[in-house]
Amino acid sequence: MTTTTRSLQNITVELCVGGIDDVLLAASRSIDRIELNCGMAVGGLTPTSALAAAARTIFSGPIIAMVRPREGGFVYSDAEFRLMLQEGESLLEKGIDGLALGFLTLSNQVDVARCAEFRRTFPNATLVFHKAFDFVPDRKIALPQLIACGFNRILTSGGAKTAIEGATELSTLQQLAGDQIEILPGGGIRADNVASLIRATGIQQIHLAAREIASEFTSGSTSMGLGLPGCDDFYHGRTSQQKLDELLQAIEYSDLTL
Repeated sequence: MTTTTRSLQNITVELCVGGIDDVLLAASRSIDRIELNCGMAVGGLTPTSALAAAARTIFSGPIIAMVRPREGGFVYSDAEFRLMLQEGESLLEKGIDGLALGFLTLSNQVDVARCAEFRRTFPNATLVFHKAFDFVPDRKIALPQLIACGFNRILTSGGAKTAIEGATELSTLQQLAGDQIEILPGGGIRADNVASLIRATGIQQIHLAAREIASEFTSGSTSMGLGLPGCDDFYHGRTSQQKLDELLQAIEYSDLTL
């Protein structure tokens, strides 16, 4: 399957996808850019090499792949960091355009040394600092640090639970960033708030997941458990075609005058 990139009213839409069916849906809707993950239930983990290769065949637009070797926070051991470098290399070899990652110190500051090493290792890849940015106490300090490290983009909700709640901070970050680095709003963006967010921030790109819960398990309840305590192992997340279409229509038919 092939596709062409799509910009509705010059708004770039990045869809966070967690599997091959999500990639197929993104391609069918001519989404501008995707962020490729597995393990969406724990915030997104590094996709497999096979998924990356398949996504590159299916989706012709830019693909950013998550580089995150485990669930939890963003302070990594030396072994984990070396693994992340290897994962980044493997993903780029599959034709992936960029990498989403985030390194923090024990005091929740940007780990500048590791960010700089990633840029030196992958000088031509798009580098995105993901929502680990929202855990940094002073984002106005972190912003120039990431610019100095050579990052291309920051995915953020402005330090708030959702992007619409963080709209004022997002607008401030956008003004500070200028053309030195892109600010990509993400977090709770839906059809009913996307136009308000764009008008409030002046930012012409968004990141969304549009998830829903699905299950193919039909034989009743079970006491079996395969994963995290409290999780129902027979349900999984996927991109909602309805939610995605509603959001695209909201962008297309809204007054986005700034």
